[in-house]
Amino acid sequence: MHRLGTPNSGLRTRRSPIIRPMEVWSFVNGNWREGDLAFADQRWFDLADDAAELHSLAERFGLHPLAVEDCLSPLMHAPKIDEFPDYLFIVFQAALPNLSEDHAMEEVDVFLGHNFVITYQDRALAEMGQVRSVLRQGITVRPGVDGILYEVIDRLVDSTLPVVERIGGELDEIHQAVLDSPGGRIPSHDIVTLRSQAGRIRRVLTPEMTVAQRLSRGEFNVISEANRVYYRDIYDHLVRIDLALENVREDAEVVLSTYLSSLNNRMSEVMKVITVVAALALPATVITGVFGTNFDNVPGLHSNWGFALMVGAIVGVGGTMALYFHRRGWI
Repeated sequence: MHRLGTPNSGLRTRRSPIIRPMEVWSFVNGNWREGDLAFADQRWFDLADDAAELHSLAERFGLHPLAVEDCLSPLMHAPKIDEFPDYLFIVFQAALPNLSEDHAMEEVDVFLGHNFVITYQDRALAEMGQVRSVLRQGITVRPGVDGILYEVIDRLVDSTLPVVERIGGELDEIHQAVLDSPGGRIPSHDIVTLRSQAGRIRRVLTPEMTVAQRLSRGEFNVISEANRVYYRDIYDHLVRIDLALENVREDAEVVLSTYLSSLNNRMSEVMKVITVVAALALPATVITGVFGTNFDNVPGLHSNWGFALMVGAIVGVGGTMALYFHRRGWI
């Protein structure tokens, strides 16, 4: 299995030194119950950064070493499905609420068999806790271990939309600030950062849509026919998020263009003032240059009124130019 050259290759950071105990749920007599119970029809094992338990489950269910290695690898993997004789190995990614440049996505690895599902993350995700909370309350979920997988992926996908909306909201605030104070000090880096975040999420969505589509079209017998339509619903949600991200990226281009245009307009205003000042100073430069020539017979050079005439000429010519500029609407 390839781990390099994926659409969003990067390091998976393990931030919490505390290992959460493995959560186990068993399906007994039509209900999901907490614990690895005997005579269970199906089981769900949820692990967070627990390599020892993952290796133990690998021996128990005959998981392929390469798939286990992908789970424990520090590299991020693109969403995918690897089919083995008795189970599927699925890689999915979730956008973190506190999206940042160094750690934007969290990888979720899933082993799905006929009677078991194993979910593995580098750190505990809130979406897993939401599914467990639903099970504790006895709320009905989709039947089977593929139903548990649906509940997990559905929440992972739904958690991405608020992140996209937050990025769009921040772009709207920056855009409004640009319009309220054209040429103001608004860091263009913020706009580029938000655009980059949207792009990173969107690069993951394309393979995720492929995963959801494959799960929904009856390609794998571990996905029951009754649950396939629900995976199709996940695919529809991913398409909607993809369209929202496209809008975000277009909005980022508009905001950046508006910001750069406002800077150019402000620069033009500054250059306009500088040009007018230089133009008004030009007559003074010419006149003083003439009177400063090294000749003895310059008219008015020895007159008591010579300096007054020179100043009057400077003011008169400069004032006439200023009046002309004003009537033309240049100043």
